[in-house]
Amino acid sequence: MLQVLAELRGALIDGADTREQAIELLAAQLTDPTSVQMAYQEMLDYTPQAEAAINLLLREHGEMPEAQFSREFGAVRQMGPAKLERESPWLYPESVAELLYYNGLIGRGFKGAGQNAHTYIYLPSDITPWLPRPQSELPVGLPVKPAPPPPAARTLPADDAFLLDAGTLIGFVYNERLRLTASGPHPEDIDRLVKRLQFPFANGDADLNLRLALLLHLANRLGWLRREGDVVQLTQNPVMAFLDKTRAEQRRILFDAWRTSPDWNDLCRTPELECVEAGLWQNAPLQTRENVLRLFGYLQPGAWYAQSELLNVIRTTEPDFQRPTGDYDTWYIRNSSTQEFLKGFERWDAVEGALLRFLIRGPLAWLSALDLAEPGAGDDLLLSLSAWGAQWLTPDAPAPNEQVHNHFIVKEDFTITLEPGVSLADRFRVERFAQWQQSYPTFVYQITQRSLKRAAERGITGARVARFLRDRCRTASPRVIAALERFDSVDAVRSA
Repeated sequence: MLQVLAELRGALIDGADTREQAIELLAAQLTDPTSVQMAYQEMLDYTPQAEAAINLLLREHGEMPEAQFSREFGAVRQMGPAKLERESPWLYPESVAELLYYNGLIGRGFKGAGQNAHTYIYLPSDITPWLPRPQSELPVGLPVKPAPPPPAARTLPADDAFLLDAGTLIGFVYNERLRLTASGPHPEDIDRLVKRLQFPFANGDADLNLRLALLLHLANRLGWLRREGDVVQLTQNPVMAFLDKTRAEQRRILFDAWRTSPDWNDLCRTPELECVEAGLWQNAPLQTRENVLRLFGYLQPGAWYAQSELLNVIRTTEPDFQRPTGDYDTWYIRNSSTQEFLKGFERWDAVEGALLRFLIRGPLAWLSALDLAEPGAGDDLLLSLSAWGAQWLTPDAPAPNEQVHNHFIVKEDFTITLEPGVSLADRFRVERFAQWQQSYPTFVYQITQRSLKRAAERGITGARVARFLRDRCRTASPRVIAALERFDSVDAVRSA
């Protein structure tokens, strides 16, 4: 190799008596500015791709994993001394990588340990100052063009359904039993809980099951739940601290709890995929999530994008957002339907693409970061950063204005209907003295003798409920208020 480098670069090392002296002589000549610039120009004359390869390394601060570099510029074949002499690959390079390698403009190294061990391609630091700088730095953002805005009838704006379901979970655990089994919450209790959620629930819908799993995961991560024997109870302080926040703060708390969770693995939760526990492979869900959110933060707030176009751009510009070493061969992931293992960069759409599609329709939409638009005939799913997503993911985005409508309607039949903007804190107060009836399209509760007795056992008097309803109702039914105020004395007589 020393002789090859010297010959190709016109260096003189015949005067060296030892290998070490030859290395010193060669290094001094190969790093000479004129020699570097002449070699660089010869490579460009040989193939324009040489410029692209060196520019890419310069933009990546001088090095990148070999797996990533070789996808575009080929690999450097590994040969022992005998094979090198026999095949002379410097005379017949099979790739841009080999051309640059045998002319001393790039090197190949090894770094990392365990799962992170990988080979990498680098520009020698002592020749980098003499290389022409790239014409432009890497663009900040994604070169994806917005799509025409969809008709209003097709749009699915980000809503608070997931946040409202978080409030529902708090009320349910407060009033009902949530039993635990060896495999998780008791199925009968989950069936009762899902009847109260905002989305129509179907057990066969993988996405809805994952939505429920994420809700329970975040509730546990935020410290709302504690175990007492085989039953789940609320942890009072974290729950009340959350309920006392504004709705905007509550949205952000849920989003950040998902964003920073090391235990929620989006890749292994993707319905189309199955992560197999084999070998030593392991993905990094936190790092992947931050990379995805960074990429989505490049989108223009308010603009609409076609999902397929966005994924194509990510595959072209940052395909390794979840595999920093560019390793597509050692992860044990298979298609959950066919059980086929998905290996190699050519399966990018089946793995990375599936993950991104799940994040778009799943957590990012559930947690109010994205607006979606249903595809028309022959069209693609459209997505846009919501006003909240823009504030969380892009710099200097203003907080959207939000109207608060914190009022109840109490009817003569003792039903309470909550307007859409009623705070989670006030709905939780209603949960404490009334019986749930429905969650969609509005929350409806029923005041009953049984619910008032349950409240009284927890120190909530009828007079206290009456005062609360007078404060929250535009027109409180006199009949209902009077009945609540009488309840304390009637209940006292019954107890006596």
